[in-house]
Amino acid sequence: MLGLALRAFARRRDGSVSVISAISLPVLIAMAGLVAEYGNGLLHKMENQRVADAAAFAAATAYVANSSASITSVADAIAVDNGLPSSAVAASLVSSPTGDGKQAVEVTVTTRQPLMLTQVLGNGATALSVSATSFAELGGGAAGCIIALSNSGTGVTLNSAAGITANACAVDSNAAVSLSSASDITTIQVHYNSASAPSINSASAIRAPAGKSVTITKGPTADPLAGNAAVAGAVARLTSGVVGSSSAGVESMASPAAPSVSTGSNVTLSASTLTGTLPSGCTASGTGSSRTITCASGGTYTFGSVSALSTGHLTFALSGVSPTTFNFSGGVTASSSARISFPNGTYNIVQGVTVGSASSIGFGAGSFDIGPSASNCSDGFKYSLCVQSSTSLTFGGPSSFTLGGGLYAGSSADITLGSGTTNSFDLGAGGSGFAVQTSSSSAIVFGDATGASDVFQAVGNIQAVSAACVALPNAANHDINGSLIAASASNTTFGGGVYTVAGYMLDQSASGGGGCLSSTAGTGGTGVTFVLGATSTPGSGTCSGMAICVTSASGLSLNAPTSGDLAGLAAIGPISTTNTAGALFQSASSGSLGGAFYLPNGAITVSSAASLGGGSTTCLMLIGSQVSVSSASAVGSTCSGLGDSAGASKVILVQ
Repeated sequence: MLGLALRAFARRRDGSVSVISAISLPVLIAMAGLVAEYGNGLLHKMENQRVADAAAFAAATAYVANSSASITSVADAIAVDNGLPSSAVAASLVSSPTGDGKQAVEVTVTTRQPLMLTQVLGNGATALSVSATSFAELGGGAAGCIIALSNSGTGVTLNSAAGITANACAVDSNAAVSLSSASDITTIQVHYNSASAPSINSASAIRAPAGKSVTITKGPTADPLAGNAAVAGAVARLTSGVVGSSSAGVESMASPAAPSVSTGSNVTLSASTLTGTLPSGCTASGTGSSRTITCASGGTYTFGSVSALSTGHLTFALSGVSPTTFNFSGGVTASSSARISFPNGTYNIVQGVTVGSASSIGFGAGSFDIGPSASNCSDGFKYSLCVQSSTSLTFGGPSSFTLGGGLYAGSSADITLGSGTTNSFDLGAGGSGFAVQTSSSSAIVFGDATGASDVFQAVGNIQAVSAACVALPNAANHDINGSLIAASASNTTFGGGVYTVAGYMLDQSASGGGGCLSSTAGTGGTGVTFVLGATSTPGSGTCSGMAICVTSASGLSLNAPTSGDLAGLAAIGPISTTNTAGALFQSASSGSLGGAFYLPNGAITVSSAASLGGGSTTCLMLIGSQVSVSSASAVGSTCSGLGDSAGASKVILVQ
């Protein structure tokens, strides 16, 4: 009986287990399905979030570049590129969820994922809706206009009542930002990347412009011009691609050789006596100290040297207007208040043109190939054009010049090289190593060289000293295998175009002077861009090691182009990491600087009460390895980015 009872009990227990199993198994399967479906949903939400972020960022970037761009079209394109239908994306322009008052692009990506295992629940659901939303804020950051790129330098530093005013741009540093001794920064954003926040002490402050707010954030700053094709192309000209030169680039340019002509007879007018044998086709007329040599037009005439002395007036004339060539195996000289006049033509002068005290020489328009003089100028060196004190030398234009020995202007001398717009210049170095050398109160004016085949090339330094004035031409390119030097209250006027300079740019006034470098607007409103190789720099003194050095400069005015590949760029320093030549601005006031000064490996220093920028429309940018402003100096900028095209309104994903 007991055995039968036990067997009956066992049969009843087996049945209970079967019933429990039958009831619980679907629940277990449903729970497993829910876990699997949830994990699958999270995976798809992550994918949707990735697409939403990319679409929001791309749409916001397009909108910043062009406010008429279709946000929806850009977002749809990103979705399609990621394998989703455009119907899965919704995009709109909304207020930023950060609450800072800025706009943002909102993108929501929604997909439906099929339900598989959970269908055993029998609730009829066959798919799960999965959404992800992203916000890309417009103008979430300001483009930097004062930028210290090195992460190992001092960054941006201000001291001794110095100030930076950047109402529409940021002050950025890959190292520290430090202010002391009543210095201040007025800006909308400060970006630092040091271990600690900006150091502010001794009555210093970081302020917001009126009606705005300032943000201080930590993180790296990218070089806004790194990899810029226009910058790389401009720098490459230093080593390759110089038009009209057999050299590889500006740094390899050599002085042109003196012309080679056959030997002629010397002709001299001294007081009332004319001596020498004239070439066939030329005749002399006149009496006393005034004589005329007339040559039949269309020929080639070879002289030795030609000289006018002791108040003599010698005039060369042509019988017609046909192109005529004059060759001189010697030089051309006027001295002791003498005068010489030449007509239009082609001139090959082996031993230079020399104008003595109180004398003058004038040439018509033409082509001039002139070698160095046989004797020294008053500075002790030989030049192709030697114009002594209180004298004048004038060339009509348009003309082309090949001056193997450069030119020299003595005290109060005047030199005019060409007129009109289609002149061309190939200048070599004189014995002093200068392509252009001046002395007290002299003036040298170059005609413009804006024709398609015109060049301005110089081997040697171009220097203006002691209240001298040098007016360089408008030209697409100014290629100078030397340096630009202005000193002692001199004035150098730069015509529009690019200046590719192998050496350095120096404006250093003597004590009490007011030297200045300035730039004219140039033809068509073109400004100037300096590209500095700094293969040589000043070896001593305040400017030692500098690619750009401006000291005691009043009326400093340099303005970058407003259009073209180099728009907004005022100066480009060495971009090789092995050349750390920097820039110094000292005691510069009452002028204007417009454009970016870009020295990625060199420090930029503003000191001694210098005042840079600050005008109501002055777009100034200083980009160096580090930037230092001190001693009551002031830097001002109205920039919102490089040429207003370097990301004045950055895009940031905020949610």
